[in-house]
Amino acid sequence: MGWAGRLMGWLRFSTALVLVNVLFVAGTLAGLVVLGLFPAAVAASTVLGRLRDGSAGDHVVRDFVTAYRYQFRRANLVGAAFWTAGVVLVFNVGTLLGPAGTAMPPLMRAVLLVLSAVVAAVTIAAAATAVSICARYRDTVSRTWRAAFMLPLISPVMGLSLLATLAAATVIFSGMTVLVPLVGASLPLLLSGWLVGRRLGGLEPASP
Repeated sequence: MGWAGRLMGWLRFSTALVLVNVLFVAGTLAGLVVLGLFPAAVAASTVLGRLRDGSAGDHVVRDFVTAYRYQFRRANLVGAAFWTAGVVLVFNVGTLLGPAGTAMPPLMRAVLLVLSAVVAAVTIAAAATAVSICARYRDTVSRTWRAAFMLPLISPVMGLSLLATLAAATVIFSGMTVLVPLVGASLPLLLSGWLVGRRLGGLEPASP
């Protein structure tokens, strides 16, 4: 189709990214953030996965709404573990940086802060992995938790790449805030879904 066709394809893909980002924000707000974040992330990852392989078509909104409604309960059950871990980590860091932390020996405080940072990194990587797993498979909540926490540990390259991608996106968006309402959620979900999906695809048994 030449350069004009390729340009139109990229424009359609970019427009779809913006639309998915808007749908993600709408889905998150519809669930009052706490109940909407994980279903919106899973639905967005489902649509973005179809965009990557070219099977999304022109029904992005319909596909997102269908995935959001279908995955709402399961995504929230999976996300409950990560919300809990996040709250515990916030309280833990708050304690270490507050008056109680200053009463500790400096070395112990530094070690606990480093351990908290490591746990936070593992939790973030596991949460991103869980979103991709929910978008790719229909498995039980407990098995999804187990796979989400184990996969970044047994695949350190994937886990580090995932964290580096999310960190790079945070730095870019902090310096170019105009991109946040456009692709602030869809681009990180697209990249993390590709990284996790590629690793999961390598672990799946080959078809006969």
